[in-house]
Amino acid sequence: MLEALQKRWWILAIRGVLVLILGLIALFMPLAALESILLYLGIIALITGIVILFEGFGAEKGQKGIKILEGIIYIMFGLLFLVKPGYIISFTAYFIAFWIMFAGVFQIYSAIKLRKVIQNEWLMIISGIISIIFALLIFSNVVAATVAVIMVIGVYAIISGIMMIMASFRIKGLKKTDS
Repeated sequence: MLEALQKRWWILAIRGVLVLILGLIALFMPLAALESILLYLGIIALITGIVILFEGFGAEKGQKGIKILEGIIYIMFGLLFLVKPGYIISFTAYFIAFWIMFAGVFQIYSAIKLRKVIQNEWLMIISGIISIIFALLIFSNVVAATVAVIMVIGVYAIISGIMMIMASFRIKGLKKTDS
């Protein structure tokens, strides 16, 4: 296995460079990165929908209707991603904000209910309050929250890309092994 990795070390290096470039784009041009991702997902959903729709036209009687419906739904989502990407961004951000808010409320509720059996329940309450504040910040500026997430992903990709490049050169520099 090591010998195979040593022969193809450059593939890992190329992957690392690509991930690094994507990370830089996400960090310094987060909206462009997000638009590209949504465009890609929209095209995939549209093509998938068309394929499923044609599959539905040729399907057996019991499967025909459901396949056609599935194809139409995929096409609708694909078009939504392509024509109205802002809706997708907003929906996702609002969904996450509601989730975080629910978690915060539940943390506060649990801390109050369990205060007689746990110590430092106030930490849970503070965590719940922070969650609710964070959710409200997302609600107040969906675009900024989305950009922040994309930038964090960019930082992660930059670190991953650098690690892949470093690993590829370490693999290249290893002594050849006998098989």
